[in-house]
Amino acid sequence: MDFHPFLYLNKILGILDFKMPNSDNINYIKKEYKKINNLFLSGKYNLVIDKVKKLLKKNSKQIPFYNLLALSYREIGNLQMAKKVLTDALKINPNEQSVLVNLGSTYRILIEFELSEMYFKKVLSINPINIHALVNYANLKRDINDYDGSIELYQKALKIDEQNNIILINLAGVYQIIGKFELSKRLLEKLLEKDENNALAHKMLSTIKEYKKKDEHQTKMISIYQKNILNDFDKATLGYAISKSFEDQKNYKKSFEFFKEANDMQKKIHKKYSIQNEINLFSKIKKTFEFTDFEKYPQYQNNKELIFIVGLPRSGTTLVHQILASHSKVYGAGELVFLDQFIKNNIDNQSFISLFENSSLDDNKKIENLIKSYFLKINFIKSKKNIILDKNPLNFQWIGFIKILFPKSKIVHCSRNLKDTALSIYKNAFDINSIIWSNDQEDLAKYISLYLDLMKFWNQKIPNFIYNLKYEKLIEDKKEEIKKLINFCELKWEEECLNFNKKANPIKTVSITQARKPIYNSSINAYKNYDDLLDLIKNIDLIEKKKAL
Repeated sequence: MDFHPFLYLNKILGILDFKMPNSDNINYIKKEYKKINNLFLSGKYNLVIDKVKKLLKKNSKQIPFYNLLALSYREIGNLQMAKKVLTDALKINPNEQSVLVNLGSTYRILIEFELSEMYFKKVLSINPINIHALVNYANLKRDINDYDGSIELYQKALKIDEQNNIILINLAGVYQIIGKFELSKRLLEKLLEKDENNALAHKMLSTIKEYKKKDEHQTKMISIYQKNILNDFDKATLGYAISKSFEDQKNYKKSFEFFKEANDMQKKIHKKYSIQNEINLFSKIKKTFEFTDFEKYPQYQNNKELIFIVGLPRSGTTLVHQILASHSKVYGAGELVFLDQFIKNNIDNQSFISLFENSSLDDNKKIENLIKSYFLKINFIKSKKNIILDKNPLNFQWIGFIKILFPKSKIVHCSRNLKDTALSIYKNAFDINSIIWSNDQEDLAKYISLYLDLMKFWNQKIPNFIYNLKYEKLIEDKKEEIKKLINFCELKWEEECLNFNKKANPIKTVSITQARKPIYNSSINAYKNYDDLLDLIKNIDLIEKKKAL
């Protein structure tokens, strides 16, 4: 739901001033820029990098090419090179707004929030109505849970361009996060009046709708879907929305058809992905901590206490987050990406891994610095409460790291009937680059097997560090299970935790509507509606049989 850098990039050429005496040369550069920009839009990032590097050797002061080069590096995941290229561009013109915005958004991706904010503020001090800075700064505010600040910036941007789809989508998204569904619905309907083929708007609208028989919106979505006018990504997005509408109507066969096709299209987009990536990662994690003595590491002091809610996606993590966030002492920060990116940025660095295999004074100092760096990011979230709740489910991968870095933290591991969990993962749309293994039934089953194996490893290695909570038990005996949870987190009992759905805690996940309802049991054994349609269910059966042996 971000302001897409492609769209920003397309406008750069229009604000250029080449300031070169030879007009033929200017025309040549513009033609080359247009050609390379088209390569960028086609996703040929490595080719863009090669061509831009050659051009910059001859025309080293052309800022548009620096933007192209930096954004290409960003797209292939080389954020450090993107940062370097943009920093070099600022040496040519320290006040070039396009570069400052791109640098700010790059630092946002790197989770360097303070620097990101600094660059957006600088642009706005130069030009208070720079729409690109306003929208990207609003995205940053959303990331750090400053929803009022985010809304204010989106609204300023809308005053400049009230028809801008990107702004409308982003603002509608924030309204959904904070539970203002009617405001979101109005914005999405306004957008669809002028852009009826906008797949993301349809998908977001479907999230907050409950479909009855003969629904006009469902009919409209199917009509667009059948025209074959959308690219694979947009068609998949729309497919998930249509699937949800049929499930609301209890037409499970049609629902299956659409989410199966949507997943197949996502697989096509990620055709180079291999589940072997996850197999290698999980193996590396286990080898790293196989002989680790967790007690030998120093207990570092900090001003925040952390509670991590982990497990597979769709296993009840959002529900547990809402319960704990209803406590007066706890701030529900949602799905923070800090830890995941923090570790992934370093895990391939052998020297980083070695920190967890040794305990020399030098290594301990390095670990302390890592912890300080992490809390600087946490502290950027403006909260008066000292207990921070992070419910990024996939942090289950990093439990060993958490034990060393934050030994006084709490780990709440949520688990749910594996067939229900697998189905819910497979039929829901996630960020396209986040859990690619969810788009293939066989890959998904393999990932679940990896998860079970790793959680068994953690529970054996550090058993008292992890609280294992069963979703079905929570549904069956709400009060008793919530009391046990509160006790594990060393919190005083508060009745508000039973009435969590009455609190307006923000939700950034697929459970954006479900987790705002009282606890219900209709999702238990939901897989039976698709039992004869999904190979996935059979694969999970095999996993459970092996587990029982």
